[in-house]
Amino acid sequence: MNSFAIVSLGMMIIAIAIPVGMWFLSDRIPKSELDPKDFKRAIALPFLTDGDIPEEKNKTIDEDDHGLREVIVLLFRSWPFVRPYFLGRWYTRSNGTSQEVADPLAGDGYGLIYAPVLATAIAILGPLFGLINIELGTAESTLYIFVASMVLSMWLLALGKLSGVRQSAVAIFLALCTFFTLLLCILVLNGTGPIIYGILLTLCCGLGWVIQFRFESGRLVTRFRLHSHLTYLYLLAAAQGLVTLPLGIIIADLLSMSLLQTEPLQQEVASSWWFGAPEMGSENTESLTIEQRHDLKWSWVYLSMSLWAFNLPIGMIVPYYTVWIMQQINQNMRIALVRRWHQLPLSYHSGHRTGDSIFRIYADSAQVNAVIGRLVELSLSFWYYIYALFLLSFLSPTMGFIALSLAIPTIFWARWAMPRMRIRSLVYRSTTSDLTSRIQESFAALKLIKAYDAGDRIQEGMEKDSVIAMNAAFQSRRLVALLMIIMFVIASIFLLSGEFFMGYSANQGNKTYANELIALMAVSWVVWNLGAFQWARTQFHTTSNNVRLFMRLWLTAQDMAMGLSRVFDILDIEPDIEDEPDAKPLIKPEKEISFENINFEYESGIPVLEGVSFTAKPGTITAIIGPTGSGKTTLMSLLLRLYEPSSGLIKIDGTPLNKYLIASLREKAAIALQENVLFSLSVRDNIRYVAPEADDSTINQAIEIACMDEYVHDLPQGLDTVLSDRGGKLSTGQRQRLSIARAVVRNTPILILDEPTAALDAVTEQQVMKNLSMWGKDRVIFLITHRISTIRRADNILYLDQGKILENGTHEELMRNENGKYKAFVQAESNLTNQQSGEES
Repeated sequence: MNSFAIVSLGMMIIAIAIPVGMWFLSDRIPKSELDPKDFKRAIALPFLTDGDIPEEKNKTIDEDDHGLREVIVLLFRSWPFVRPYFLGRWYTRSNGTSQEVADPLAGDGYGLIYAPVLATAIAILGPLFGLINIELGTAESTLYIFVASMVLSMWLLALGKLSGVRQSAVAIFLALCTFFTLLLCILVLNGTGPIIYGILLTLCCGLGWVIQFRFESGRLVTRFRLHSHLTYLYLLAAAQGLVTLPLGIIIADLLSMSLLQTEPLQQEVASSWWFGAPEMGSENTESLTIEQRHDLKWSWVYLSMSLWAFNLPIGMIVPYYTVWIMQQINQNMRIALVRRWHQLPLSYHSGHRTGDSIFRIYADSAQVNAVIGRLVELSLSFWYYIYALFLLSFLSPTMGFIALSLAIPTIFWARWAMPRMRIRSLVYRSTTSDLTSRIQESFAALKLIKAYDAGDRIQEGMEKDSVIAMNAAFQSRRLVALLMIIMFVIASIFLLSGEFFMGYSANQGNKTYANELIALMAVSWVVWNLGAFQWARTQFHTTSNNVRLFMRLWLTAQDMAMGLSRVFDILDIEPDIEDEPDAKPLIKPEKEISFENINFEYESGIPVLEGVSFTAKPGTITAIIGPTGSGKTTLMSLLLRLYEPSSGLIKIDGTPLNKYLIASLREKAAIALQENVLFSLSVRDNIRYVAPEADDSTINQAIEIACMDEYVHDLPQGLDTVLSDRGGKLSTGQRQRLSIARAVVRNTPILILDEPTAALDAVTEQQVMKNLSMWGKDRVIFLITHRISTIRRADNILYLDQGKILENGTHEELMRNENGKYKAFVQAESNLTNQQSGEES
């Protein structure tokens, strides 16, 4: 038995022994020594089966409503975020760099007609002045077809008669013609003249897009296209291909034929300035000597090192540059998503879990980054496939057909796989979103959980959601693995058949297909030999690898498209409250705020407010009281235009509310809620959160009005004391006073106080209300409260019940109504207060 067999057998024994040994040891551990919860967790994730996903959270293939067209549309919907980095921005000397995205071609009176004129002149004058010398009817004359196509495409684009899809198609066709023109000039034609000819044509093509002119007031104005980062990225890839291909062919032929098989160099290569050894050419010798091969190996080393030195900086720049571009695009989408999230109506937020929104903003929005990367990789993968297929067909159309036919089973396999991938992705994302929501809700209710000792129940629910999310992720990843294994098997079958054909052709010494054109490339592949076999084998593997890569990228693109669909679900929601075209900014209420016959309902047929009418003037306090659910907070939400009335009008100084800009309306109103929202910032920053420009004197005034000074000085760092999440270091009453100070520091003409003193003691409450009354002499103050002592200070009291104003007046006026709702309310509150005082005493 040889050493290889011994090592293989030993590795097999070890591979079998490890899992068997682990199972044996684990099975011998007494179950009584295990925590039942740990044992349950240990078997929660299945090893062989799919794992449980509740039916209400799972989806079937029939629920896939995203076909090929919908997925492509989803992927390209990220174009508005990509567009600035592809088209760039215009720069002019007088105005600098514009903030607007540049036009795809031309616009604003600028033109690029000079570009096709120059290209036409170079295309005609090049052969006349001897830059290229090609006879019509020869293989080299193919160049004229590409040049004519370039010039015609440039004229079509410059004349501005095309738009949309046609314009894009012609632009792509122009780019391909330009690439192959350069390729033929560098690879097929001899001398530096064709290279100069190809470069000049390429420059004409690019200059028209980058530099444009127009006449303005009798002078010529020039603008330049800058910051087209994605275009620069594609140009780097094209430049790398143009340099790598000819050098790679020469290096491959040099190694396979000359160094390994003593075949002489092609005469054009041997006589070139790089080698400078015409005696090694095929016209001067039949085979190379050992000394010549030793000399030639250093040329091969230097050529290989030159190619490596060229590719090294590009290989370092491209990944960094790509990441930078992708992060910029991702940042723009995330900002747009958060902006739209803030604009969404409260009805959306009321019906969606916060954790779901967090997951969409944080995780799903990041898909635009991956999608753009995938689109770039998909396009490059497709390009490399076509490129390698084109080159392979020069040696053998049969090989080209084999490489092309690989796409057929790939397409059929993709039709089966892609819908399943989309469904698995949606299930994974929704279950992970549920897990995020569970965690967020647990943290938000931490005090309640501890108070009711519900930690174990919450932990159990979190673990259950976590297992479901894990199962969904596992099914998704397993599907990817299965699809790629099958794809590898399919590709391997084609690779074996292709390699057999190439090996047979090389063994028989058959002529290559385009041998005349290949001979012009100064390589020895006019017949199938070792060099031709190895180079064709490389190109064939390139086509196969790129088909597999395309399949894998397209597969993962399904997952990204589903993430994007969840993002666009939010971006597509139009705010139900927007500014009117003729809306104007609100300065301040000068006369009154009036509610005229307001009706409102959250759900059709279930009224929340009915026929509400009243007025509030600057310098007055309007108290709104009534039973829970009577519509008090909703009434104030209508004033801020968080909702729109079903009917009726709210006016400020006689102008309907919708005739004011929403932003200016909300800028002129401050609100202090019973639910005090505080942030992990200092006390100072929490107070001026709504007024970042507020100075210390304004902050100190707000502190005095809210009676905060008594406890602010006792804090470790005073105003600079950093609070924990939700203000955990402060008592409820302290948090409530901080909320009042935040509303006061904004210094707005409208102040809304929703149960502002519910957690304050009677003395502090009286002082705060007294301070607010003095501070609000020229302001409109709305007060929602149940505290009788607070209500007494109001200039007008509205008693709201079941969405209707039943009573309206001052405290004294309403108390004179013997059977009034307000009087009954006051008496009930007074009795309750007296009862509580008696119990305390």
